[in-house]
Amino acid sequence: MSVASAASQVNLDFLINDLGLRQVSNTSVFRKGNIFVISPSVQNKSNTFELGESLMKKYNHEKDEGYLLIRVKDKFLMAKLHSFQRKMMTSETEKSTKSKPSFWKFNVIESIIPRIENSGDRELMYKIQSPSPKQLITFFNKID
Repeated sequence: MSVASAASQVNLDFLINDLGLRQVSNTSVFRKGNIFVISPSVQNKSNTFELGESLMKKYNHEKDEGYLLIRVKDKFLMAKLHSFQRKMMTSETEKSTKSKPSFWKFNVIESIIPRIENSGDRELMYKIQSPSPKQLITFFNKID
């Protein structure tokens, strides 16, 4: 198993077994009813992750209740996806390469009040909640 695929497996069993989320194909997208979750795994020293335009196209903010649930080492960070998308995923900070469709790159800043910083514009920051596994279980299991 490559380092990248090993990193994507961190806390995957918790999302599926404890939160009752269903993974969509082999992506970082999960569903439960009308709940839509993007859950990137951040296991690198630089605390970075990317969100691709192709993943975001699967999210319909009018139909789905969306969340960003970041798996950072042994912790979780969570935000409402639509609010995060509106503030942090601007056309000015969108990146693309010849081999990769459009995406946005972010850094997780771990502190007393954790936040996400847009790599394309370090002034763009988003304060994010750090729920405990127990709080996540309570939240996602009241949704059925």
